[in-house]
Amino acid sequence: MAQNVYVLFKGALKLGVPFLDGYKGDPHYVIVADDQSGGEFEIVTNVKSDSTLAGAAGYNVLYSWNQYFDHPMVADLAKLPAGLAQSGFPKLDYVHDPRLVDLTTMRPITLDTAAEHNDINALVNDMLQLDMSAAPVEFVYTGKSGQDKRRGWQPSKPVTVYGFGFLFEPEHDGLHETHMNQGNPKPQPGSHARDHSSENGTFQDGAVMVEVDGRFQALFVAFQTQLVPTDNRGWPIPGTSHPILR
Repeated sequence: MAQNVYVLFKGALKLGVPFLDGYKGDPHYVIVADDQSGGEFEIVTNVKSDSTLAGAAGYNVLYSWNQYFDHPMVADLAKLPAGLAQSGFPKLDYVHDPRLVDLTTMRPITLDTAAEHNDINALVNDMLQLDMSAAPVEFVYTGKSGQDKRRGWQPSKPVTVYGFGFLFEPEHDGLHETHMNQGNPKPQPGSHARDHSSENGTFQDGAVMVEVDGRFQALFVAFQTQLVPTDNRGWPIPGTSHPILR
């Protein structure tokens, strides 16, 4: 089970900040929304894996983009007030809620930091309705590698964004882990693979959803190293679980 706080943030989209050539730190797309105090709240989503799978394609994340998301939770999300919710919101589970996402539809997607064509940057830009023809807005992103000057674009129309994930600690001014948070295997002794098994749990998966013109869209992200199905603790089942891509 992940140790920090699983939350939902709902707010008006302010900027979409793709991960481009020359940026420092972990490869995250940053979604900037207005918070209720006049500040900004950051929702970050992975655009590349830290995978140890062989070859460049092993670093591609898996995605499923539902452009007509009609899960029963949509009505509850629409009724929620804007801002940060730590309780009273729908919890996501990619594995144990079969209505949420069809894992067999997930596919690897590249990160093209130079051209942003047919990659995950372009997908999120499109989902967020960004006006890429406009001049970019300067944005300073603070990550593990310090402050990084980036470029963001504003939406062409009103967009309400919903981010599911875990709060930044200790600032609580953003959230991350907007991906599947279960099915991470324990690395074998001596392996150089990063151990994400402490993040395993049920009904704590991340995602990014948007509401545009009354219609919901949802972006689900997972990693090629994650295994399904999982048990009631979110752990892979020995002898049964397999990669999402088979």
